[in-house]
Amino acid sequence: MDLPFVKNRAIFINNEYHSFAKSQVSHPAGPPMRVKEKPRPQNSQQRVKSSARMKIEKSKGDSATRRERYEDKEDAIIKAAHESFGQKGFTKTTISQIAASAGVAEGTVYLYFNNKNAIASAVIARFYDRLTKSTQSGVDALQSTAQKLEFLAIHHLTSVLEERRILEMLNLQERHQKSDRADSLYMMNKNYVGIFDRTVREGILKGDIAKGYAPWILRDIFYGGLENAMRTIVITGRDNEVEQFSRQLVKLLLVSKPRKGAFGEKTDKKLLKIADRLDAIADRMEKNS
Repeated sequence: MDLPFVKNRAIFINNEYHSFAKSQVSHPAGPPMRVKEKPRPQNSQQRVKSSARMKIEKSKGDSATRRERYEDKEDAIIKAAHESFGQKGFTKTTISQIAASAGVAEGTVYLYFNNKNAIASAVIARFYDRLTKSTQSGVDALQSTAQKLEFLAIHHLTSVLEERRILEMLNLQERHQKSDRADSLYMMNKNYVGIFDRTVREGILKGDIAKGYAPWILRDIFYGGLENAMRTIVITGRDNEVEQFSRQLVKLLLVSKPRKGAFGEKTDKKLLKIADRLDAIADRMEKNS
């Protein structure tokens, strides 16, 4: 006699066993393993976009590399020209010499500059840029008006003596340059001497420089004196007098402040009275003689 509940229980146990066995096969002990998904195949439009992006990025990289190569060659030409102009002067320097010194073909130079005057303009521009930056940083590091003016004088004299052949080209450039290049040269010079103008204005506000003088007058006295000093030093070879001359020039611009006597203001007044009497005696002696 079959017992239904026994038969059903056997079926139930059998089913549970198979279900458990199946689960063990599909999910073994330990964390389930992740199956890597295969990349989805790109359609034609996606492939075109990806290819275009890669070409753009490669083009940007190539463009940056080309620009760097261009700037490197230009820099080499300017440096070679600066050296040649400094040693031989503008007239005796040739394009072929510049090219050989820069390590490029002569035809390559003309890809960057139309002629020797254009190269000279680039050399002068670089000289002014370097001079202006070094001058400004030197002035910023000092406090008193006297210190700043002395630095301006010494730094200017030293720089023009080292680069006098480069500066000799300025007159040639002014004659041959077009209006735009002449304006550029004017602006470079204005930016440079502007450091002196600002120093003078600050000195006037501090009371170190007398009021009533236009900055351009003091500027012409200052740089005119330095130019004459440079010529004297070149002719006589007195390079050791750069600092001495610079200090004397600066004293002309500064206000000489009266000193009080060692024994106070009363002593100063007595000395002034004595000086007045001596002047009066000297005048009478001149008249009598």
